[in-house]
Amino acid sequence: MTKKKLIQELEAAFEQFIAVALEAEKRGIRRSDGWGPREIAAHLAGWEVMASVRVPAIVAGMSPLEESSLEREEVMDAAMNTTFAALIGDQSLDAVIGILRHAYQRDIQILKELEDRFFQPGEYVYERTKGVIEHCQEHGEELTQ
Repeated sequence: MTKKKLIQELEAAFEQFIAVALEAEKRGIRRSDGWGPREIAAHLAGWEVMASVRVPAIVAGMSPLEESSLEREEVMDAAMNTTFAALIGDQSLDAVIGILRHAYQRDIQILKELEDRFFQPGEYVYERTKGVIEHCQEHGEELTQ
């Protein structure tokens, strides 16, 4: 898959999630943990804001942050997700989606500026981008059930 195609798929995944989130909000859909479209959008936005700093640093040679155990990774992810959801406070879904769009579009710009070699299977940027696409799709599916 080419760099351009991967970036297009990333943008499409975010926009598809946004469309599903807006529809789910109208229908009052929430997950069993109480998170609805607003909280999930905040979760995605928070990770994309972090990526705008981490991806360039990793490409420049910083080691990706890898937790020493699955349990520690789950605890750290839960802490970050709770922080992202808390930061949105009482903002509307539209406001949170605006933050998400800004964050993912900034990341897309960063990705476009990277050399093609970072978009090969096994490379951090490629694997992260594929993972984010799948993550957006998973959250979209949660909100359509």
